[in-house]
Amino acid sequence: MDEVLDGKPLEAEMWKIGYIENLLHRTSISISEQNEILNSLDILHDIDADKIIKYIKENEVHSDPKHQYEAMRKNGMFNKKEY
Repeated sequence: MDEVLDGKPLEAEMWKIGYIENLLHRTSISISEQNEILNSLDILHDIDADKIIKYIKENEVHSDPKHQYEAMRKNGMFNKKEY
């Protein structure tokens, strides 16, 4: 509500910043992009944190083989290809 009243975007909640810090290193995002995200955490707004979390989840590297298989299946790796 404060965001609407004073026109300033809300700062990112601490749990979102912690979530980003914990998951960022388990992604396929480049090191330079990871560093850019980490350097922006102290000035991060709530909306931007949500976007980063979504981006991290889309590029997450799963350690569980079941999750790896599901990610490959969703990406179409097992679809029939014509050569």
